[in-house]
Amino acid sequence: MGTQNLNNFYFNRLDGKLDYSSYYDIFLASDEKDFNSDVIWSPKIIDYDNGEKLPVWIDLNTTASTQPVTDCSYQYPTGLTPSYYSDSGFTPFVIISNNTWPHAKSMCDCPYTGLGYTISDILWTGLDNGLLNPKEVSAGNYYIDLFDELPPSLIYDKQSYDKRFKMHQVKAYGFPWWVNTFYTDTTILNKTDYSGYYQELKGGFYQGFYKLYGYPYEVLPTRPKCGWSFETYLKLNTICTDINGPDSPLIEDGLSTYGVYGNCYNTSGWYKNTMGATGVITPLCSANPTAYTYSSIGPEYTFNYSAWNGSGMTIGRTDKYGFFFYKGIRAEDKWFHEDMSYSAFSECETLTGETSCCYECVETGVATDICDGQTGFTFSLEDPVKLTGENKSPTAQYDVYSNAIGFRITDDMRIGYRTIRYTGACQTTGRTMATQTEMQGHTIDGPEVISDCYTGSSFDCGYTIEESYSEPICAFMTRSGDCSSNWIQVDVVFKRNICMEDCEIYNNGGVNDLVKVRTDRFQRYGRHVETGGGPFGCHPETPSEPKPTCKDEYPSFIDEAYFDFTCHGANVQRWFDEQEYRMGTLTFYVNGRRVHEVKDYEEIIPRQLNTNKQTQVGVAYNMSWGGGAMGLRESLITDMDGCTSGCCSALTSNTSSLIQWSGETDQRLIMENFAGSFIGGISQMMYYIKPLTPDEIYHNFLINKQRYKLIDCEECKNCYDGCVDCNLENNPPPSAC
Repeated sequence: MGTQNLNNFYFNRLDGKLDYSSYYDIFLASDEKDFNSDVIWSPKIIDYDNGEKLPVWIDLNTTASTQPVTDCSYQYPTGLTPSYYSDSGFTPFVIISNNTWPHAKSMCDCPYTGLGYTISDILWTGLDNGLLNPKEVSAGNYYIDLFDELPPSLIYDKQSYDKRFKMHQVKAYGFPWWVNTFYTDTTILNKTDYSGYYQELKGGFYQGFYKLYGYPYEVLPTRPKCGWSFETYLKLNTICTDINGPDSPLIEDGLSTYGVYGNCYNTSGWYKNTMGATGVITPLCSANPTAYTYSSIGPEYTFNYSAWNGSGMTIGRTDKYGFFFYKGIRAEDKWFHEDMSYSAFSECETLTGETSCCYECVETGVATDICDGQTGFTFSLEDPVKLTGENKSPTAQYDVYSNAIGFRITDDMRIGYRTIRYTGACQTTGRTMATQTEMQGHTIDGPEVISDCYTGSSFDCGYTIEESYSEPICAFMTRSGDCSSNWIQVDVVFKRNICMEDCEIYNNGGVNDLVKVRTDRFQRYGRHVETGGGPFGCHPETPSEPKPTCKDEYPSFIDEAYFDFTCHGANVQRWFDEQEYRMGTLTFYVNGRRVHEVKDYEEIIPRQLNTNKQTQVGVAYNMSWGGGAMGLRESLITDMDGCTSGCCSALTSNTSSLIQWSGETDQRLIMENFAGSFIGGISQMMYYIKPLTPDEIYHNFLINKQRYKLIDCEECKNCYDGCVDCNLENNPPPSAC
């Protein structure tokens, strides 16, 4: 019998050998591609020299020859009124971008022989935010000039513009200027520290327009392809939380232990030095109230504390403080409710001036008339500006809906946004019959259909105040508790879910969804699908007449097209139906770290007012740095009682003809929701026309970390002593808080 010892089976049942016939590498990452080289290698901020991606970059420390030096006596005047207008020390500060958008336009496309293109129509609106002052108007200096490239002497002139985005300090000239009662403090002061030159906002802020509808000026895209980003560096005043709050009871001396999340002044400027103290130490230039009571603690006249009541100012805390960035419309249509008593104002041809992009020569047959070297021809002028019923919106409020957004830091150090959202909803209480005519262009079968939303009785339009805020940011720094200041980097990024190109930008969820083209006056371009509108803002496929060489290539508001806000109309219905094209994610970062994310956020697309181009110059397409928008709070308007039927000579000869705007209730949305400012330091701002990625944001943080002595709030949140890179410049660790 053979052996049955299992141990005799010594071979391996499973074995492996190396095959040397071929060799393969395993790639974990590709070399020299598919990564952002700037993030890895660049010693500069992202896209620092690329205007295609970073068209706006302002660094106050780089403008050595123009850095203003000022104090409160030149900011909040107490002397004679004439000196305020004549002394250059009171002139609004001006800042300008280092970068330029390659597609910017600041002159006519056609041949133009002048040194600059003058727009006199700024007179209609320029007094409302301090671009003009009453004395300049009285001297006939009411214009802005456009240049292809500014001469060096005009780079910082507040009334001269080229392809670079420019901003000016807001100024208040109302309530009323002729008795020298400057109610609103718009102070900006110069400062220096380890970061270099910067400016302290103590009531004021910067504002500027990047597009003028109907004029040859556009230095930024209204709706970037995929989104946008804003970055800035702010100097905060630190706070603590272990004191009494704003609703604390009165103490024995009749004063309140009033405090707002700490004894330090914060983003609003509210400052209570010591609990129970007999006075208030204010960081602002405006005076304190004469009567120190619970209801009047704080500065007397600022955006953050002053409320407008229709006849003057009342002291009271507002919820409009802390805005550090704003874009959209800066005010409602000031002329919305003006009637024909102002017809004389519009009859003055010198007021409007030559505002066509390129003038036309009109034959007169008069031998002494010369136009472009042609004898017997003269320049064509525009028709006088009308006022009555020219705004095509149902109320002045509609110009504001989905046309304004502001970003702010609250006094308790939460960061977020506020916007006024245009809303519409289908009412489900019942179904209504809609005829083919009522459907307004929608394709239907048969003479009648059942519809929920295309009739006025079944669709409801309005607005809502939309806000969202983070938890308190960077507690390690902001609650250090000794009222010292520290710099932070703030980024706001909007990334649309769908990127777009060319006409998609205008038509896919864009403002074209609201445009109604008057085909009886404008026939050059094709119609918008299923509506009587046209592809406003896009080149047509089949124009019915040759494209003019020097004319606006789009329908002209408001003669040939206007925004149709008819609630049951097909246009407004399309705006809501195409909401998906406006959706994306809004993200906030502090010192390179994400602190707040808003998913399913609907973008705000800035647009022009629904009225004459002449009466809205500089009102739409605005951006503010360090504040929101005044609205019509400081607006001045012409008193027409003494005007003749021809030209109102009083306007240019006697500034006492300017009176305070009184306004209607539908002209106060901006003033009531965005007329606030950030109190603290500003140094840099960047506006990208792309959504920055998290690694790009953190790269910028690392580049500026040493300059501003920034800390990584995430790494330092649990570190109170002995941690690397967590030492605050001015403050001890927040152990006491």
